[in-house]
Amino acid sequence: MSEDGEIYDCIIVGSGTSGAVIARELSGRGQKVLILERGQHIPLKESLWTFGSIFNEIPVGDKLKGNAVYAAGGSSAMYLAVMDEPPIDAYRALGIDLQPAYDTMRLQVPLAEMADALISPQSQRMAEAAVAAGYDWKKKLMLIDQSKCSGAYSYEAKWKALTFVEDAVRQGAVLQCQALAERVLIENGRAVGVECRIKEGAFRSRTVRFRANRVVACAGSLATPRLLRASGLQDAATHGYFIDPSFTLFARVPGLRGVDSFCGVMETTLEGGIVLKDANVHKLPFLMFMPQYMQLSRMFAYPEHLGLTVMAHDEVGGGLSADGRFHKTLDAGVFDKLARGERAAREILQHAGARDIFKAPMFVGSGLGTLRIGRDVDAKLETSVRDLYVCDGSLIPENGRVAPTLTLLCLAKYFADTLTQTRSAPAEAAVMSI
Repeated sequence: MSEDGEIYDCIIVGSGTSGAVIARELSGRGQKVLILERGQHIPLKESLWTFGSIFNEIPVGDKLKGNAVYAAGGSSAMYLAVMDEPPIDAYRALGIDLQPAYDTMRLQVPLAEMADALISPQSQRMAEAAVAAGYDWKKKLMLIDQSKCSGAYSYEAKWKALTFVEDAVRQGAVLQCQALAERVLIENGRAVGVECRIKEGAFRSRTVRFRANRVVACAGSLATPRLLRASGLQDAATHGYFIDPSFTLFARVPGLRGVDSFCGVMETTLEGGIVLKDANVHKLPFLMFMPQYMQLSRMFAYPEHLGLTVMAHDEVGGGLSADGRFHKTLDAGVFDKLARGERAAREILQHAGARDIFKAPMFVGSGLGTLRIGRDVDAKLETSVRDLYVCDGSLIPENGRVAPTLTLLCLAKYFADTLTQTRSAPAEAAVMSI
């Protein structure tokens, strides 16, 4: 029995995008679900205090740090809501058909390109300059309920995984927050539960074991491989990953009258895996960034600023060392891509009439593709341990690099449907035989 006296049908480790979908789907089908989340369950408001309490930096390679959000609902609390179509063909080649899940999920979330009326003056100026410079500047899909936007930007309009988590709880799922999963309990070659450390106050915690018929690791592309290693799967995360390094150029356009803006509404892709992205952030992150970059004078000129991000695809490499650290070093090729992207970005900014261009430090989102479908998991997302599954950004394929949220929505829906069909098949077969 679990310490709380229950044996769950499923334990989901992580309440981000994938975990939220799976919890919602399974609890809605009458299954007893436990969600383990290392962060807190807090009301999501766009404020310095809220973001400061849930934002964390995590090492993703040698002298490289990515971002992580520790809170119920995961990284969608702080994301840009920029979407890409899921790489259907890349997954189909691995034996996974995401098309039915995509057809369903796009009806359940507010997915569309941004309406012209909601595009800020900054983004409009950027688009005009990019087209004038000869670039194919296109709108992106956004996960935003545009009916909730009274101006160019609204934090409340962004879809967040927390809404699906709360749906799951209303359907009977149990959400255990401040619970850091330390290892999966394995008996006779199958997963039977999770051992985690639950925080109790500022300086106290206790170790708790929860039991279940199956376990799904949705802790994130860096945390899930560590959990698998700690659970005895020593071959996890041994074939490299990618991080897509980026930097942003900020520049002033005298006389521009900018307003709070959705970021990332348009972009263009150059040859060689170089992407230029609209980075016209709204005022709060702008005011957070400028002091960090020692650009205090810019804080008082937000309406006159443009932002343009350069991203480059890096080669798959690195891995997870025995001490639990991810190691990866960027090669000369990716720095050459970034340099070529910067030249194109400066050309666009010049066409926009920009002056006083400032180059911010390089950043990465997180390491993706740390696990392999066909090696670490099969087409049902099951590991070599029976009843232990994985469903998160660790399974984004290298040849299908996308903004991951929409893909994870579809992958989680696919997994929930596959799991339910697999579990119900023996019972159906027995009825037919009778």
